[in-house]
Amino acid sequence: MLTQPDEEREKVAAIRAQMPATTAVHYLNTGTNGPLPKMGADIMREAAEKEYLQGRYLPFIEELYSEMDATRRHLARIVGASPEEIALTQSATEGLNIILWGLRWLPGDEVLTTSLEHVASLAPLSLIKSRHGIVVKYVEVKYGDEYDEEEFVSCVERMITPRTRLLVISHVSTSTGITFPIRALVEICHAHKVCVLVDGAQAVGAVPVDMHEWAVDFCAMTGRKWLLGPEGVGALYVAKERIAEVDPTFISPTSVRNRSDLDMVSPFVVPAPSAARYQLATSMYRPTLLGFQKSLEYLLEHVGMDWIYSRIQRLARHMQGLLREIPGARVVTPLGREAGLVGFHVDGWHPSDLCMRLNERKFMLRPEPEHQLPAPARISTGFYNTEEELDQLAEAIRDIVT
Repeated sequence: MLTQPDEEREKVAAIRAQMPATTAVHYLNTGTNGPLPKMGADIMREAAEKEYLQGRYLPFIEELYSEMDATRRHLARIVGASPEEIALTQSATEGLNIILWGLRWLPGDEVLTTSLEHVASLAPLSLIKSRHGIVVKYVEVKYGDEYDEEEFVSCVERMITPRTRLLVISHVSTSTGITFPIRALVEICHAHKVCVLVDGAQAVGAVPVDMHEWAVDFCAMTGRKWLLGPEGVGALYVAKERIAEVDPTFISPTSVRNRSDLDMVSPFVVPAPSAARYQLATSMYRPTLLGFQKSLEYLLEHVGMDWIYSRIQRLARHMQGLLREIPGARVVTPLGREAGLVGFHVDGWHPSDLCMRLNERKFMLRPEPEHQLPAPARISTGFYNTEEELDQLAEAIRDIVT
C-alpha cells in the first residue's frame, strides 16, 4: 500500500468534499469527464438562474467578452503561454479542426502522425487528404514495455522529407496512456522546418506543459477532462509567430479586428491580431464559460498545479504496480511514461465486460473504443482519488477475474 502523509490525507479529504461525485462513486474516469468542483457547479447554476429570471440583454455581451478574457488568462498560466495566444473553443476537436483546415495546403504536402491518435485528428486528416491531395504518414508506436522513446523519436525524424509540413501528435495517448516527448519532437521538427500540432486533451491539467519553453506551434485542449470544466468548452493555443499562417475557417464579430471596419466591396476582412480570431464568442454559453473559469481558478488558487501533477503521476505508478501483481493482467502503459491514464488487459476478459462488472461495484472506469487498438480497459488516476480506492480497485479486479 502507498503511504500517505497526514497533511496530504487531510488535503485530499477537503478536495473530495468540494467534489461530491468523488465520494458518490470511485471516480476513475477523468480521461472522459472530470468531476465538477463546487465552485464551478455553483456559478453555473447561478448564471443560468440569472438568465432565466432577468433575461439576456445587451450588457450581457460585454460581460461575456470580459469573462472570456479572464478565462484565457487562467489557461495561459497553466500552459505557459500568453493570453493573446489562447482562443476559446467548444472542444479539443474543434481546436484540431481549426488548425488542420486553416493551414494553406498544397497537393503532395505531407503530414506525420502516429498509429495511436484519436479519431478527432484522424478524421479531419482523412477529409483534408481527400480534398487537398495531401499525404498522411503514420509512425508505428509499440505497445507496453516494448516502447522505446529514443527509437520512436528517431523513427519520426527518419520519416520527415522535404514535403513534410506538420506533425500531429497527442501529448498523452488516449489509447494507451503513453506520454510522448513533445519538446524533443519539436526540436527535431523545427530543425526540418516542420510545425507541430499537439492534441493536449489528455495532458493539459494532468502533466506539466509549457508551450513557450517547448516552442510548440499549436495545441488543442479540452475543458471537461483534467481541467474539471463542464462539457462544451475547450481552448486552442497558437504560437504568436504562427497566427498569420493559419486562416480562420469560420469568422464572427469577435474574430475581426474591428467589427465596424469591414470592406463591403472587396472580399477581405482584417482578423483580430491575436488568437481571438479563431473564436466564435457569441455562441458561447455564459454559464458554461463561468463554470470553466471557476474550475480553473479552483485548480490554480485552491489546489495547486505542481501538487496536482505530482500526485496524479504518483497514483498512476501505484496503480501500475498493483495491476502488474494480478495474474493475467497486462499493462499497456509503459512504466515511467505514464500521465494520468493507465491502460490494461486481463487475459480471458474483454475490456468492456470487465469494466461493466467493475462499474456495477461503483468503480467508474471505461474501455477504450475498439478502433483504438489494443483497446484496453482504462483507469484515470485523478489527484482527488485516494490510495485506498486504488488498492480496492485492484482487489475488485482480482476478485472478478479469479
